Amino acid sequence: MAPPLPSLSSTVCREEAGPRVAAPTVHTYGILMDCCCRARRPDLGLALFGRFLRTGLKANEIVATTFLKCLCCAKRTEEAVKVLLHRMPELGCVPNAISYSIVLKSLCENSMSQQALDLLQMAAKEGGCLPDVVAYSTIIHGFFKEGEIDKACHLFHEMMRQGVVPTVVTYNIIIDALCKAGEMDKAELVFQRMARNGAQPNKATCNGSKFSSLTDGYCSVAKMDKTFKLLDAMVSVGIEPDAVTYSALLDGYFKNGRIDDGLTLFREMSCELNLQL
Repeated sequence: MAPPLPSLSSTVCREEAGPRVAAPTVHTYGILMDCCCRARRPDLGLALFGRFLRTGLKANEIVATTFLKCLCCAKRTEEAVKVLLHRMPELGCVPNAISYSIVLKSLCENSMSQQALDLLQMAAKEGGCLPDVVAYSTIIHGFFKEGEIDKACHLFHEMMRQGVVPTVVTYNIIIDALCKAGEMDKAELVFQRMARNGAQPNKATCNGSKFSSLTDGYCSVAKMDKTFKLLDAMVSVGIEPDAVTYSALLDGYFKNGRIDDGLTLFREMSCELNLQL
């Protein structure tokens, strides 16, 4: 049976381990700290970093970034921001895209998306780290979660102006959030832009909750024809509808009183998905 984390860290870091045991390196500490985060014990990871500093070993970007991860996992996000901006440079470590992504994600998860955007803009202005699509998508998602639809859409357009190309993940975040907010026209425009820009919709876009959101939105305004146009677009790029997609369509038919159409679709669905009636 593997020893518990405290025992493991003590064993590895013990200074009196004997001549046949190699002294832990910066990589050893980085690996152990990451393991502590994965085991949901960021407190141990932070303790290991304190021990690491006392050894006199020179920090690198990996162990410093893992320290940020431990702070964020421990819900000490504001402290992580200070480490990112001040402590890492003092240690001779240059924050990279991964370092910023960890802190930005934690800020957004704690409903501090505006602070995340301020941090991103400061990094870009000072030349420390140019914003990438992951950073933009993280903050856009954060704004949507906080109900800041205008800020999210503005940031999306700003991202495009900066020449950062949205990924399918970015589009999925925006389409899903706009649908849930009842902004169907905007969601459709984003879907169309997605196709124009060559980002092929995937199953996450067209199946499951995203397509269900689109369908629910169109059903509420009796626009089933638009739903089927989206379905055709989905099939045209080789994505077959799944059970959740069919269920959303059935729900739309029945909500609009089109019982016969719904039953016909159900029979087709049974054949396509080999359902046993």
